Amino acid sequence: MIMEVIDLSNPGTRDKKSPAQKKQFYDEIPTAIFINGKHAATVLLAPGDQEEYVTGFLITELYISNIDEIESIRAEKNRISVLTTNIFTSPGPKKTILSGCSGAVSYVDPGKLPMISESYSLHVNDLKSCVTNVKTSISNPVLCPVFAFLCTGPDIILKRFDIGDDQVTDRMIGAALTGSIDFSHAYCICSATITSEIVRKCLMVKIPLLLTTRHLTGLAQEIGQKNGMCIAGIHDEQVLVYSHPERIIR
Repeated sequence: MIMEVIDLSNPGTRDKKSPAQKKQFYDEIPTAIFINGKHAATVLLAPGDQEEYVTGFLITELYISNIDEIESIRAEKNRISVLTTNIFTSPGPKKTILSGCSGAVSYVDPGKLPMISESYSLHVNDLKSCVTNVKTSISNPVLCPVFAFLCTGPDIILKRFDIGDDQVTDRMIGAALTGSIDFSHAYCICSATITSEIVRKCLMVKIPLLLTTRHLTGLAQEIGQKNGMCIAGIHDEQVLVYSHPERIIR
Protein backbone atom coordinates (compact mmCIF):
# COMPACT_ATOMS: atom_id res chain seq x y z
CA MET A 1 0.00 0.00 0.00
CA ILE A 2 1.25 3.48 -0.91
CA MET A 3 0.21 6.33 1.37
CA GLU A 4 -0.07 9.85 0.00
CA VAL A 5 1.10 12.62 2.31
CA ILE A 6 -0.17 16.20 2.08
CA ASP A 7 2.07 18.80 3.68
CA LEU A 8 -0.18 21.56 5.10
CA SER A 9 2.80 23.92 5.31
CA ASN A 10 2.97 23.66 1.54
CA PRO A 11 -0.46 22.40 0.40
CA GLY A 12 0.48 22.44 -3.25
CA THR A 13 2.92 19.57 -2.84
CA ARG A 14 2.05 15.92 -2.63
CA ASP A 15 4.40 13.15 -1.60
CA LYS A 16 3.97 9.41 -1.91
CA LYS A 17 5.69 7.29 0.72
CA SER A 18 6.92 3.76 0.29
CA PRO A 19 5.21 0.88 2.17
CA ALA A 20 8.00 0.98 4.75
CA GLN A 21 7.00 4.55 5.63
CA LYS A 22 3.28 4.05 5.70
CA LYS A 23 1.19 4.72 8.80
CA GLN A 24 0.93 1.96 11.40
CA PHE A 25 -2.61 0.57 11.46
CA TYR A 26 -3.97 -0.83 14.71
CA ASP A 27 -5.81 -4.15 14.75
CA GLU A 28 -9.37 -4.28 16.04
CA ILE A 29 -11.15 -7.58 16.39
CA PRO A 30 -14.94 -7.82 16.81
CA THR A 31 -15.36 -10.23 19.73
CA ALA A 32 -18.62 -11.69 21.00
CA ILE A 33 -18.77 -12.50 24.72
CA PHE A 34 -20.99 -15.40 25.78
CA ILE A 35 -21.62 -16.04 29.47
CA ASN A 36 -23.13 -19.42 30.33
CA GLY A 37 -24.25 -19.81 26.74
CA LYS A 38 -25.95 -16.41 26.50
CA HIS A 39 -24.67 -13.51 24.43
CA ALA A 40 -23.64 -10.70 26.79
CA ALA A 41 -21.88 -8.19 24.54
CA THR A 42 -19.88 -7.70 21.38
CA VAL A 43 -16.81 -5.52 21.74
CA LEU A 44 -13.89 -4.38 19.62
CA LEU A 45 -10.57 -5.51 21.09
CA ALA A 46 -6.90 -5.48 20.31
CA PRO A 47 -5.57 -8.99 19.69
CA GLY A 48 -4.25 -11.13 22.53
CA ASP A 49 -4.94 -11.62 26.25
CA GLN A 50 -8.69 -12.11 25.79
CA GLU A 51 -8.88 -14.02 29.07
CA GLU A 52 -7.51 -11.01 30.96
CA TYR A 53 -9.96 -8.67 29.27
CA VAL A 54 -13.03 -10.78 29.95
CA THR A 55 -12.01 -11.29 33.60
CA GLY A 56 -11.99 -7.53 34.07
CA PHE A 57 -15.25 -7.22 32.13
CA LEU A 58 -16.99 -9.79 34.35
CA ILE A 59 -15.95 -7.88 37.49
CA THR A 60 -16.67 -4.33 36.35
CA GLU A 61 -20.00 -5.28 34.78
CA LEU A 62 -20.92 -7.08 38.02
CA TYR A 63 -21.51 -10.51 36.53
CA ILE A 64 -19.29 -11.84 39.33
CA SER A 65 -17.90 -10.44 42.58
CA ASN A 66 -14.57 -12.30 42.53
CA ILE A 67 -12.62 -14.40 40.07
CA ASP A 68 -13.26 -17.63 42.01
CA GLU A 69 -16.72 -17.54 40.44
CA ILE A 70 -15.20 -18.16 37.00
CA GLU A 71 -15.47 -21.83 36.09
CA SER A 72 -13.75 -21.59 32.70
CA ILE A 73 -12.87 -19.18 29.89
CA ARG A 74 -12.48 -20.36 26.30
CA ALA A 75 -11.06 -17.84 23.84
CA GLU A 76 -11.61 -18.43 20.13
CA LYS A 77 -11.42 -16.22 17.07
CA ASN A 78 -14.07 -13.50 17.46
CA ARG A 79 -15.59 -15.21 20.50
CA ILE A 80 -14.99 -15.60 24.23
CA SER A 81 -17.09 -18.19 26.09
CA VAL A 82 -17.32 -18.04 29.88
CA LEU A 83 -18.83 -20.46 32.37
CA THR A 84 -19.44 -19.27 35.92
CA THR A 85 -20.20 -21.21 39.06
CA ASN A 86 -23.67 -19.67 39.04
CA ILE A 87 -25.16 -20.52 35.66
CA PHE A 88 -27.96 -17.99 36.23
CA THR A 89 -25.60 -15.07 36.72
CA SER A 90 -26.60 -11.73 35.19
CA PRO A 91 -25.12 -8.24 35.24
CA GLY A 92 -25.78 -6.17 38.32
CA PRO A 93 -27.30 -2.66 38.42
CA LYS A 94 -23.97 -1.05 37.54
CA LYS A 95 -25.39 2.32 36.60
CA THR A 96 -27.95 4.15 38.71
CA ILE A 97 -29.29 7.07 36.67
CA LEU A 98 -31.18 9.80 38.48
CA SER A 99 -33.67 12.11 36.80
CA GLY A 100 -33.47 15.87 36.63
CA CYS A 101 -36.10 18.37 35.58
CA SER A 102 -38.86 17.06 33.31
CA GLY A 103 -37.54 13.54 33.70
CA ALA A 104 -34.28 14.20 31.86
CA VAL A 105 -31.36 11.97 32.80
CA SER A 106 -28.87 13.92 34.87
CA TYR A 107 -26.13 11.74 36.37
CA VAL A 108 -24.94 8.49 37.86
CA ASP A 109 -25.70 8.26 41.57
CA PRO A 110 -22.35 8.12 43.43
CA GLY A 111 -24.19 6.80 46.49
CA LYS A 112 -24.69 3.49 44.68
CA LEU A 113 -20.98 3.09 43.92
CA PRO A 114 -18.24 1.75 46.25
CA MET A 115 -16.45 4.17 48.57
CA ILE A 116 -12.67 4.29 48.99
CA SER A 117 -12.11 4.95 52.66
CA GLU A 118 -8.59 3.58 53.11
CA SER A 119 -5.96 6.18 53.98
CA TYR A 120 -3.88 5.55 50.85
CA SER A 121 -1.29 8.18 49.94
CA LEU A 122 1.52 8.47 47.40
CA HIS A 123 4.63 10.60 47.82
CA VAL A 124 5.13 13.07 44.99
CA ASN A 125 8.74 11.90 44.49
CA ASP A 126 7.54 8.34 43.87
CA LEU A 127 4.95 9.68 41.45
CA LYS A 128 7.59 11.70 39.59
CA SER A 129 9.81 8.63 39.21
CA CYS A 130 6.92 6.49 38.01
CA VAL A 131 5.78 9.08 35.45
CA THR A 132 9.33 9.09 34.07
CA ASN A 133 9.25 5.28 33.85
CA VAL A 134 5.90 5.39 32.04
CA LYS A 135 7.14 7.93 29.51
CA THR A 136 10.19 5.75 28.85
CA SER A 137 7.98 2.68 28.39
CA ILE A 138 5.80 4.35 25.77
CA SER A 139 8.58 6.18 23.93
CA ASN A 140 8.72 3.43 21.31
CA PRO A 141 5.78 2.74 19.00
CA VAL A 142 3.20 0.33 20.43
CA LEU A 143 0.61 -1.82 18.74
CA CYS A 144 -2.36 -0.09 20.41
CA PRO A 145 -3.10 3.58 20.99
CA VAL A 146 -4.43 3.56 24.58
CA PHE A 147 -2.42 2.44 27.60
CA ALA A 148 -3.08 1.72 31.29
CA PHE A 149 -0.23 1.17 33.75
CA LEU A 150 -0.81 -0.17 37.26
CA CYS A 151 1.85 1.11 39.63
CA THR A 152 2.93 1.07 43.25
CA GLY A 153 5.32 3.65 44.68
CA PRO A 154 7.83 4.52 41.92
CA ASP A 155 7.42 1.17 40.16
CA ILE A 156 5.27 -0.11 37.30
CA ILE A 157 3.58 -3.41 38.20
CA LEU A 158 2.00 -4.10 34.83
CA LYS A 159 1.09 -2.32 31.61
CA ARG A 160 -1.63 -3.05 29.09
CA PHE A 161 -2.66 -1.57 25.74
CA ASP A 162 -5.89 -1.62 23.75
CA ILE A 163 -7.80 0.35 21.14
CA GLY A 164 -10.32 2.00 23.49
CA ASP A 165 -10.59 3.54 26.94
CA ASP A 166 -13.10 1.08 28.44
CA GLN A 167 -11.31 -1.89 26.87
CA VAL A 168 -7.89 -1.00 28.25
CA THR A 169 -9.36 -0.39 31.72
CA ASP A 170 -11.00 -3.81 31.83
CA ARG A 171 -7.86 -5.43 30.42
CA MET A 172 -5.67 -3.82 33.10
CA ILE A 173 -8.11 -4.80 35.87
CA GLY A 174 -8.35 -8.38 34.59
CA ALA A 175 -4.57 -8.73 34.40
CA ALA A 176 -4.18 -7.48 37.97
CA LEU A 177 -6.91 -9.80 39.27
CA THR A 178 -5.29 -12.75 37.55
CA GLY A 179 -1.99 -11.81 39.20
CA SER A 180 -3.60 -11.38 42.65
CA ILE A 181 -2.50 -7.73 42.88
CA ASP A 182 -3.89 -5.67 45.77
CA PHE A 183 -5.57 -2.65 44.17
CA SER A 184 -5.85 -0.77 47.47
CA HIS A 185 -2.07 -0.19 47.46
CA ALA A 186 -1.76 0.61 43.76
CA TYR A 187 -2.63 3.41 41.37
CA CYS A 188 -3.26 3.73 37.65
CA ILE A 189 -1.62 5.98 35.06
CA CYS A 190 -3.46 5.86 31.75
CA SER A 191 -4.00 7.69 28.48
CA ALA A 192 -7.78 7.25 28.61
CA THR A 193 -10.17 10.16 28.81
CA ILE A 194 -11.49 9.79 32.36
CA THR A 195 -15.27 9.47 32.17
CA SER A 196 -17.79 8.46 34.81
CA GLU A 197 -17.65 4.93 33.35
CA ILE A 198 -13.86 4.69 33.77
CA VAL A 199 -14.21 5.95 37.36
CA ARG A 200 -16.99 3.44 38.01
CA LYS A 201 -14.86 0.56 36.76
CA CYS A 202 -11.90 1.60 38.93
CA LEU A 203 -14.12 2.08 41.98
CA MET A 204 -15.38 -1.50 41.59
CA VAL A 205 -11.88 -2.76 42.49
CA LYS A 206 -11.05 0.10 44.92
CA ILE A 207 -8.26 1.81 42.97
CA PRO A 208 -7.58 4.91 45.12
CA LEU A 209 -5.67 7.06 42.62
CA LEU A 210 -6.27 7.52 38.90
CA LEU A 211 -4.08 9.68 36.67
CA THR A 212 -4.45 10.42 32.99
CA THR A 213 -2.29 12.05 30.35
CA ARG A 214 -5.47 13.35 28.74
CA HIS A 215 -8.55 14.96 30.27
CA LEU A 216 -11.65 14.11 32.30
CA THR A 217 -15.33 14.94 32.50
CA GLY A 218 -16.99 16.99 35.20
CA LEU A 219 -19.08 13.98 36.24
CA ALA A 220 -15.95 11.87 36.64
CA GLN A 221 -14.49 14.52 38.96
CA GLU A 222 -17.72 14.71 40.95
CA ILE A 223 -17.90 10.96 41.49
CA GLY A 224 -14.22 10.80 42.41
CA GLN A 225 -14.65 13.52 45.02
CA LYS A 226 -17.75 11.94 46.56
CA ASN A 227 -16.37 8.41 46.58
CA GLY A 228 -12.84 8.97 47.87
CA MET A 229 -10.86 8.60 44.65
CA CYS A 230 -8.01 10.95 43.80
CA ILE A 231 -8.15 11.90 40.11
CA ALA A 232 -5.37 13.88 38.47
CA GLY A 233 -4.10 14.89 35.05
CA ILE A 234 -0.48 14.77 33.93
CA HIS A 235 0.31 17.62 31.55
CA ASP A 236 3.93 18.32 30.62
CA GLU A 237 5.72 18.59 33.97
CA GLN A 238 2.60 19.42 35.98
CA VAL A 239 0.10 17.26 37.82
CA LEU A 240 -3.34 18.83 38.12
CA VAL A 241 -5.23 17.22 41.02
CA TYR A 242 -9.01 17.39 40.63
CA SER A 243 -10.21 15.41 43.65
CA HIS A 244 -8.79 14.32 47.02
CA PRO A 245 -5.40 16.03 46.71
CA GLU A 246 -4.48 14.78 50.21
CA ARG A 247 -3.67 11.39 48.66
CA ILE A 248 -0.57 12.89 47.00
CA ILE A 249 1.84 14.05 49.69
CA ARG A 250 4.98 16.21 49.48
